Amino acid sequence: MLVARFFDGLSGSAFLSVAGGTVGDMFNRQQLQLPMLIYTASPFIGPSVGPLVGGFINQYTAWRWTFYVLLIWAGANLCMIALLVPETYHPVLLRNKARKLRKVTGDERWKAPMEKTNKSIPKTIGNSLLRPFQLLFLEPMVLNLCLFSAILLGTLYLFFGAFPIVFEGNHGFTLSQTGLTFSGIFVGMVLGAATDPLWHKNYERLIRQREIATGEIGGSEPEYRLPPTIAGAIFVPIGLFMFAWTTYSSVHWIVPIIGSTIFGLG
Repeated sequence: MLVARFFDGLSGSAFLSVAGGTVGDMFNRQQLQLPMLIYTASPFIGPSVGPLVGGFINQYTAWRWTFYVLLIWAGANLCMIALLVPETYHPVLLRNKARKLRKVTGDERWKAPMEKTNKSIPKTIGNSLLRPFQLLFLEPMVLNLCLFSAILLGTLYLFFGAFPIVFEGNHGFTLSQTGLTFSGIFVGMVLGAATDPLWHKNYERLIRQREIATGEIGGSEPEYRLPPTIAGAIFVPIGLFMFAWTTYSSVHWIVPIIGSTIFGLG
């Protein structure tokens, strides 16, 4: 089981590291906010949906079905990726186009930039491993956003241990009922995603202000994406404090769930 979980995490990490670039390839800057929001929400929504489904599986079936369901879901995703997701990486698309032109015209001079490079495979891998650390330590904004995301994800996973203590220990919930309590976080995240039009309008407003100030049409700054993060940084501690101070059996169980919803919103 430990070996399988290692390979599961190793394979699953590819989605978190590559899929964001795929989303960036498919949409221009003006269209990017909503697709990136949906992609970014996935690692947060998963930990709230997983216990909900897993609670019913483990209470009413054998524990092995937890893994069977994951295997079925992973297999379905693999089929959808193979059939529905095209290649989006620009250098690879150019290479494919050059190969097609060489085949059609018979002219071997058609070469993509990717085919002209002299980089060795070890050097390419080394550069790929180095670049994330360069961004992390040389770009303060990237470092701060990564720390913020790490704290949020770490707190989210700590709920896995907290919810059974609170709702099974203090309120006498069953395993499936405890799984349902994670729906509060899910609802909060959906509500947060639903505010996207508001933040998109604010983004466009900031761009218009920049155009008036500088005369540059369509120019933007990375900081224009920060207002929802600022709002989230306010909601997250409010939700955590509300959850932490209402976990007693004397307090109705809906109150800590509302706190987790506010956390999910943040």
